[in-house]
Amino acid sequence: MVAGSIAGLVLLAGCSRERAATPGSGGPPRHVFLITVDTLRGDHVSFDGYGRATTPALSRLAAQGVVFEQAYCQWPKTGTSFASMFTGRYPQTTGLMHRATIRIPAEYLSLPQLFQGAGYRTVGVVSNPVLGTDLGWNNGFDDFAETWGGGQFPDDPHAFRPLVHAGRVNSLALPLLEKHRADDRLFVWIHYSDPHAPYVLPAGATNPFVGDRLYTQDEKLRKHQLRGYALDGPLELRFYVSQYDANVLVVDRAVDQLLAKARELGLLDDALIIFTADHGESLGEHGSYFEHGPLPYNTTAHVPLFMVRTGTQIAAGRRVERPVELVDLFPTLRDLVAPQRAVDGLEGKSLVPFLGRSTPDPDAFRFAFSEAGEPPRHYRMVQDGKWKLIYEPGVERPQRRDIPGGLELYDLASDPGETRNLATQETEQVRRLRRELLSWMKTAQPKVVPEGEDEESLRALRALGYVK
Repeated sequence: MVAGSIAGLVLLAGCSRERAATPGSGGPPRHVFLITVDTLRGDHVSFDGYGRATTPALSRLAAQGVVFEQAYCQWPKTGTSFASMFTGRYPQTTGLMHRATIRIPAEYLSLPQLFQGAGYRTVGVVSNPVLGTDLGWNNGFDDFAETWGGGQFPDDPHAFRPLVHAGRVNSLALPLLEKHRADDRLFVWIHYSDPHAPYVLPAGATNPFVGDRLYTQDEKLRKHQLRGYALDGPLELRFYVSQYDANVLVVDRAVDQLLAKARELGLLDDALIIFTADHGESLGEHGSYFEHGPLPYNTTAHVPLFMVRTGTQIAAGRRVERPVELVDLFPTLRDLVAPQRAVDGLEGKSLVPFLGRSTPDPDAFRFAFSEAGEPPRHYRMVQDGKWKLIYEPGVERPQRRDIPGGLELYDLASDPGETRNLATQETEQVRRLRRELLSWMKTAQPKVVPEGEDEESLRALRALGYVK
């Protein structure tokens, strides 16, 4: 580990909140790093104000770029979330939803294919089997590596953990950076999975958070709540939350090492670094333990997101409060690396104005839309930074004569945990947000995706603990 390596990546100054920024160089970055983390909550990273030092290195890096405080995934499942990131479309449009294992249809131009078409060499290293070659996620990559070696993997989630730890990711990623050090244009996607349950730490790693001031949840967990993810140690929820946080710290150190190597190789002289997660994790909230996907709350929808551009000035220190979405990443990168490339059907909005090229339109980025659920449930959500509306169509649960059933409304400013449903009290907010949500739902042109899983997909799901 190179101490303080991230802190030395760029020297940018200035701090603002939603102000016009110094314009950048205007040219596409030579190297683009998309660093993603599985199951990382937006409220458990240090640069979002979390009380534990889970991301000290990433916090130093984030301070040199643009942090999006309210970034949301499109569906809190890995395959569906990345399908939106890699196509720039919502799940309700593509039909890529509900299932954990997703194949992006060939009719869509994927993000790595966009980079290939723009003259970039493409490299990917993944640690989650639902993002593997067998499901086509290597399409568009010149080099693609899987931490489990592309072969059989054990069904037991505990046995699978040593195959996906951050150290194995870097053992594959660092040599690939060396291999591609001379590439004039390079796109690198690195996906870490350490915060995914079961929260087993790598050999030799320790948990520094046991007994700290946040070690407070006295609730004792039962077998059905652990869902096969039981660890050696106390049964209190506070222990499992601390183990989750300790795994986030493992990723922080691994990213520090990765970027130190990239810097040593000269790959950060003119680079764009994007850091985010596919979705969050339920840690006991709303009666949900160590899972993601079924419920529509921000414990699983809110994700960290920041961007840093080295070798030129962007809005260093800016913190964006407007709601943004991971579906926005595709149009953002299209604008940066292939602005002349027409891609029909993109539903996200480019985040480039926040990076310093212009002042963002005050009418843009007013709402974030997302989905969640397990069959037959299908939630749709809209939020505007203060208020969040959840809608479950088809639910006959009338709350009062003028408010239909299947609606939940939360004041995120006073109730960030989404515990007090105000749908029958704040009727004007319900009507306002419901209009926006229904209008968004009407924009979709749903496609039918074949159901069913092949045996390789089922093995991947067993390895992750999703099926037994």
